[in-house]
Amino acid sequence: MNDLFSEIDDIFHSNSLAIYGVSRKGGLGNILLQGFIDQKFPKIFIINPKITESNVKILGIPVFSDLKSIGEPVDLVICSVHPKYVKDIIIECGENGVKAVIIFSAGFGEKGEEGKKAEEELIEIARKYRMRLVGPNCMGFYCPETGLSFFPALSTESGPLGFISQSGSIANILAFCSMLKGINFSKSISYGNGIDLGFNDFLEYLSDDPKTNLIGCYIEGVKDGRRFIELVKKIKKPIIIWKVGVTPAGEKAAHSHTGSLCGNDKLWNNIFNQYGVIRVYNLEEMISMIQAFINPMPVRACRIAIISGPGGPAVSSADACEMNNLKLADLTKESKMKLKEYIPEFGSSMSNPIDISLQATFDPILEKKTYEIVGKDPNVDMMLIYLTMLTPRYKDLINLQEEISKPIALVSAIDVNVSSDSFSNTVKRSFIQLRAKKVPGIIKNLNQSGISVHPNEYLAAKALYNIYQFYNKCGKSTLLKQ
Repeated sequence: MNDLFSEIDDIFHSNSLAIYGVSRKGGLGNILLQGFIDQKFPKIFIINPKITESNVKILGIPVFSDLKSIGEPVDLVICSVHPKYVKDIIIECGENGVKAVIIFSAGFGEKGEEGKKAEEELIEIARKYRMRLVGPNCMGFYCPETGLSFFPALSTESGPLGFISQSGSIANILAFCSMLKGINFSKSISYGNGIDLGFNDFLEYLSDDPKTNLIGCYIEGVKDGRRFIELVKKIKKPIIIWKVGVTPAGEKAAHSHTGSLCGNDKLWNNIFNQYGVIRVYNLEEMISMIQAFINPMPVRACRIAIISGPGGPAVSSADACEMNNLKLADLTKESKMKLKEYIPEFGSSMSNPIDISLQATFDPILEKKTYEIVGKDPNVDMMLIYLTMLTPRYKDLINLQEEISKPIALVSAIDVNVSSDSFSNTVKRSFIQLRAKKVPGIIKNLNQSGISVHPNEYLAAKALYNIYQFYNKCGKSTLLKQ
């Protein structure tokens, strides 16, 4: 591993940290502190120059007036104070041998020339003391394995996803939304203005990180486009990017947010298409594509079978598949003959899409047999299954997946995380909906089996095509399995 990897990895594996910005009255610094407490970070200190008396604790953490008074080395500092105090804190950190500082404070380069000059001063200080900076205007690092956090109540369970975000809010929102979908992180990074360590540095780091199997990104702009292209060209892990600032209004907003220059959107698309980067346009798409790439099944063709209870969604799913360059599979004669034995006369013909009728979906044996017959058909490379809602019969699909190892995308028309408490008892008995608290674990098991769950047929189809493209179009079929 190179020096850059070691420097960033050392930050993730800090043994001690100090937080500036925590007070008796509470505030943002206290919220950040609670995040580290929740993750059980091993050694935390609070620095508050206004508290000079000894043996003071806030949230059970000891308070010191400065770094020196701690009396032992501090690896990492979190800076959440007014920007006018940041420079002096960076100097203090350098003088006391701190390895890295995460600058949560905003009000720098994104505010104009004066802010940019302040950033340059911070960089000069950091270089003088051979210290790394993350930010400013960022949330910092979240790493369940080592106890780093940027907000309270985040999952303490590690997973395969590495995430890089120019926006702290997006990193935070994704972390919470992911918990509902059973998605866990190896590491999540909010780098803000990126005056020292920036997007390309973290992208390179995650590409070499053995704990990260896929990489998600939210970016407004990239400072070194040539280096970015070289990185995405060589990285073999799936990369999912939410690139914003695609309109004049969005570009203006991005510049005032983190001071980013967004660039030409057509150029971005050309780069993404050429080097196999998966592009998404919102949080919902990001979560769908992450699910699809937690453990994607290798596939060499994109002949798809659609199975639906109701007929309308079967037609809509066919549209979605064709719009995403998937080809409807022509089932073998043997499969069609077997289906006739199970699908009732009021269902569809044995063509694809396969409408097994809404009434038939209440028959678990019929539904299971349909999945088996279609899934094992040699002309079928992948499956899109439209469900009214996810039920305990998901276990049948996991068992089937162990035999066929084909990409499967499920659509749950009713959000899987919606509670069934408002449903009548009759509806509950009919659909046997899953209990909400069990859903994240169930989706996690499905994802690990190569089965992704989506809110609509268009995202399901896009996910399946992206899996096909990953393995066939861009030569990036070397994927670390979880």
